[in-house]
Amino acid sequence: MIQIQNYSEKFESEYRKAVIDKIPTPCQKLILKSCKKYLPTNFFDESSDEFKTLLLAPLQKLKEAYSFINENSLEIMNKESFIKSDKNNPPMKKLYKKLHDSYSIIANSEVNKVSVRVRLVRSSGLNVCPYCNRDYINCRADNVAGAQLDHFFNKAKFPLFSICLYNLIPVCGNCNRIKGAQKLEFSSPFDSSINWINDITFTYDGTTSDDMKIIVKTESGTEHNIAGMRIREAYQIHSTEVLELIEKKQMYNNTQNEEIQKVLGKINLSDSEIKKIIFGPEITEDQFKNKPLTKMMYDLHKELKIYP
Repeated sequence: MIQIQNYSEKFESEYRKAVIDKIPTPCQKLILKSCKKYLPTNFFDESSDEFKTLLLAPLQKLKEAYSFINENSLEIMNKESFIKSDKNNPPMKKLYKKLHDSYSIIANSEVNKVSVRVRLVRSSGLNVCPYCNRDYINCRADNVAGAQLDHFFNKAKFPLFSICLYNLIPVCGNCNRIKGAQKLEFSSPFDSSINWINDITFTYDGTTSDDMKIIVKTESGTEHNIAGMRIREAYQIHSTEVLELIEKKQMYNNTQNEEIQKVLGKINLSDSEIKKIIFGPEITEDQFKNKPLTKMMYDLHKELKIYP
């Protein structure tokens, strides 16, 4: 629902350092040797630091690798990563178990008494969950993150991606828990090929608290995010906010403007200033990442022609 921009080079460098401090060079070399057996042959093209390429691979590169593995080399990846077993969830081999388990150690490690997990959330610029735009995920202390980190590509199935920076998405606990139980193909907030403003839109149907229904429309592959994480169901509790907005719009007219001006006397506010008092400031796209429900209210403001 909210697009996340790529991290700064400064934070990418900090994250890389945190990882290589916890994963020794011999282990890095073994991981690279193993994963080259099942990754696309061009994954490390012209790279002078292959482990850095793996850690900081952008989402598009990870998506291409994920598709390639599923279509061409899933059996090889599983042979490299897991101990042969008849179980649905076979145990990981020692090398990949170390990589998988390193995630928590790295995320909780501290630089100047600030955990990497907290630094990641702060660097994302997010205060609310990018999946639902409902729950705050702001940090509560330098070593207490308000967010969970979703592994967009499941680290239990794809342990190689456990510590890839752009596989880690700061989200609320509800979205992370619900998404983790699904087998759907979701869309990552790092995916710049999606028009997140236009491809997920809110509207409504109904006029009373008894029949009000908040409707979420989707395009371009975002439906699994909304349906899989039960976003529509979560938003129905906000029908009160929608009804209040509609009532304000119905009451807001030129006649009422004149009455307000009379009450205020010599203050002489403009129509836009009065509108701001009634509806609050105009919501901009930049605010989606900072305040809950802003995407819904942004769409409804446009539908009701409160703001252009």
